[in-house]
Amino acid sequence: LKLSLMLTELLKLSLILTELLKLSLIDTELDKLSLILTELLKLSLIDTELLKLSLMLTELLKLSLIDTELDKLSLILTELDKLS
Repeated sequence: LKLSLMLTELLKLSLILTELLKLSLIDTELDKLSLILTELLKLSLIDTELLKLSLMLTELLKLSLIDTELDKLSLILTELDKLS
């Protein structure tokens, strides 16, 4: 009877150990997911920076267009000066 009780306790301990191992595996998977999330956040930051750069580029293109228009106006003024 005593041996039977000991075996029962060993089985209980074995079940507890199995559950602990499952929890350990879950914890490992959560760590992996955390790393993936960190990488996704890095990519999101990179994406945000790229959007900022794109906006800057758009502004530079606008400035370039303005500069081109100013050059045209300058040419017109030069022509007008020649005529007067």
